[in-house]
Amino acid sequence: MGLPEPFLTRMQAQLGEDFLAFKAAYEAAPWRGVRGNKVKLLDGSEMACLLDGAFSYIPNPHCIDGYAFRSDPKLGQTLAYLAGLFYIQEPSAMSPAVLLDAQPGERVLDLCAAPGGKTTQIAGVMQGKGLLVSNDASPTRVQALVRNIERAGVRNAVVTTEQPHKLAARFPAFFNRVLVDAPCSGEGMFRRDAEVIKAYTANKPEACAVIQSDILRNAAIMVKPGGRLVYSTCTFNTIENEDVIQGILLDCPEFSLIETKRIWPHRDIGEGHFVAVLQKSDTGGEAATRKASPAEAFHPSVTEFFNAFLKCPPLPGIPVKHGNALYLQPESLDLKGLRTARSGWHIGDLAKDRFIPSQALAMALRREEAHFSVNLSEADAWRYIKGESLDSTEAISSNKPWVLICHNNYPLGWARLVQGRLKNQLPTGWVRS
Repeated sequence: MGLPEPFLTRMQAQLGEDFLAFKAAYEAAPWRGVRGNKVKLLDGSEMACLLDGAFSYIPNPHCIDGYAFRSDPKLGQTLAYLAGLFYIQEPSAMSPAVLLDAQPGERVLDLCAAPGGKTTQIAGVMQGKGLLVSNDASPTRVQALVRNIERAGVRNAVVTTEQPHKLAARFPAFFNRVLVDAPCSGEGMFRRDAEVIKAYTANKPEACAVIQSDILRNAAIMVKPGGRLVYSTCTFNTIENEDVIQGILLDCPEFSLIETKRIWPHRDIGEGHFVAVLQKSDTGGEAATRKASPAEAFHPSVTEFFNAFLKCPPLPGIPVKHGNALYLQPESLDLKGLRTARSGWHIGDLAKDRFIPSQALAMALRREEAHFSVNLSEADAWRYIKGESLDSTEAISSNKPWVLICHNNYPLGWARLVQGRLKNQLPTGWVRS
């Protein structure tokens, strides 16, 4: 592997006698990983059952819900993946969310969240309780973030696509926990992505450190007194790691460093990560009161749908309407003026005074919460995923009901039962050819 010379020179100076072992690690195949989705899976044994017999794997020491492997078993091409039962994630990348230690009922911010690995991991431990704000400044990258949140069945997330300073101005001292998985030079990804090597330059760590320090200073503003701030990168140099942390401790003396963790490819399972955990002192006052957006009254067709096709209690959240899109927000937030990709759980849209349930609603439901559902065989489930309509033997008296389509009792999407046919309602972007 042709590693950049400036990188090798820097790492030789940093690692000393350990450098040769570090360099030799790049001759091995990269580590890959998978993490069970605790939003949908009740315990780790379910994830183990999904993997058994598929390929050789070991437990991930960085995350109790994760597994690591060297081969590429194409897990992204399975029905279990499409049902959101697990997330494909590099093993060491699971460590920042573990150290964030989010709790149900808290307010949590994932500031650099795309494509969604750490956000969905955080959502799993929050169990739908509290507020999770997932942000990424890139409108392009945030599309993948939204898709992964929806596939994972997350109900309590708001997705924004803003610069950190704009969020800091709106939400000072607001969050119990803030994660900054900062954009970096990506030295820890060299073994698995040749494009990262091509993009590396001698001064890239210094350029990244300037951006990282600015993001971290804005993140610090949003942490409540007594709250936790976690900073992570997938790079090795001290410029983007220890030096950035030292800078924030000098700029923000209300924070103290309580833990750091380094993961090295020649010592550990994983491609490499740096994580620092900072704690804010519990003094300094509370956040200023912010005016929340008023709750909206949903169109009667929404209530009609819920009464006719869902048998769960009223879904939690504050009703919010943006254009024709309808959301349930974990708590009332003032998002006016902020670029927002999802104002909460997207439950559906209004079309000519008719409520059309969303794919996000289907993916976050449990089968027992739907009045009408069908559990498809593997063959029929793949036909559904490919956009086909299916014959049905269901005897349903309701007129053209919305039916939750499942495989192994986990939802894949909606269908309408019309004259004995399950008319496929899978959105175009979810169809696999």
